Amino acid sequence: MNGWTSARVVTLMLLLSVAFAGWQYHGYQHERALVEESLHQQSHSVMSALVGGVNSHRRLGHFFDEQLQGMLDELIKSQDVLAAAIVSENGDVAIAAGDTELLQLAAPIEPGDHWDAAGFRLVEPFRLAPSEPGGGMGFGRGYGRGQRNSGASPFAEGGDYLAILLLDRTRSDRLNSHAARSHLLMTAAGWLVIVLVALAWRASIRMLAARSQTRLLEVEAKHLRDLSQAAAGLAHETRNPLGLIRGWTQRLAQADGDGQMRREHARAVIEECDRVTARINQFLAFAKPQQTSTEPVPLEPLVSELTVLLQPDLDAKRVVLEQQLQPQCAVVRVDRELLRQALFNLIQNAIQFSPAGGTVCVASTTGRNGDCSIQVMDHGPGVERELVDSLFSPYVSTRADGTGLGLAIVKKIAGLHGWRVSYRPRAGGGSIFSLEDIHG
Repeated sequence: MNGWTSARVVTLMLLLSVAFAGWQYHGYQHERALVEESLHQQSHSVMSALVGGVNSHRRLGHFFDEQLQGMLDELIKSQDVLAAAIVSENGDVAIAAGDTELLQLAAPIEPGDHWDAAGFRLVEPFRLAPSEPGGGMGFGRGYGRGQRNSGASPFAEGGDYLAILLLDRTRSDRLNSHAARSHLLMTAAGWLVIVLVALAWRASIRMLAARSQTRLLEVEAKHLRDLSQAAAGLAHETRNPLGLIRGWTQRLAQADGDGQMRREHARAVIEECDRVTARINQFLAFAKPQQTSTEPVPLEPLVSELTVLLQPDLDAKRVVLEQQLQPQCAVVRVDRELLRQALFNLIQNAIQFSPAGGTVCVASTTGRNGDCSIQVMDHGPGVERELVDSLFSPYVSTRADGTGLGLAIVKKIAGLHGWRVSYRPRAGGGSIFSLEDIHG
């Protein structure tokens, strides 16, 4: 894995980590808002009941103060309400219950809801109409700021009041803390998963690189074995022609003045020299390291070009070369010169093994994975079963005059492109040689 790829992976990991953390933070804020909204709704429900109770208990006459105090005392018994009070417009406490010190009545009182250290405080103004004459409220008890005073009821004259509730926020804080811990754990777990996925990806990349390296070493080792076999074959193939060249040259040197015999000897030497040169050229073509340069190549013009090049061989055996190219594989992405050499070797072999007056067919088809394959088919005798496994090895030939490097060169070209080369018998007799997994 190179540095550029590593930088991209690290950047992607950071972006995913930040995105996941942001998602969890958003979820926490949403849960916190739901908890706070629940307490907010609860406080407003209690406040509505309190204000409604004040107005309804007003009809009880001189029992109003006692009933209202009892209602506040019952309200305080709830676990969620810490304190409650009703304050007149001039700041005097008309009635209160619970831990009134938490209400901070000495400080300015602002309507609305507030979160503070003591809890959730809700202040709501309301108006109380004056009591009707003879309503019996004159002997009620009144209360000053923070203490009770005897005298008339503070609600007798009516007016504007502030109802104050203080609700316990402990449960809400506990729920918020639990949500925060849960989302922190989720964030940590998400980061851990991202790191593990990145490590697994890195390990996979290294494993693939190791496998690729191993495959490359295996290919190189196989090529070295083939090269060694080819070198041995070359030595064998050149030893005999060189012996013949030496013999014919010796006879030429010892011959009398017969010009015709000298010409025949010289012609034999030239033929053997040409044969040695051809063997060496084929060996060099097999052993030479090559690089591929792929481009879109139309098959029909390439096969037509090879038809013209091999026309003397076709005419000699009265063989016809046919094309059956699918439109989906009419153009393939290959190194043109290397494909030309591979097809030349396969077509030449097919012509050599075809019966006189027969046909050789070059076809292209689409495979299951969408790639293309090129087949060269003939009606010859086929390949003997014992030779199939070593058919593409150097200096293995089924022709008496063959060099044994033609199919080995085809296999090398296929390996350079990542293709597969194969042989199978043709139904009804003959051979099918295929170049498979070619990108269209």
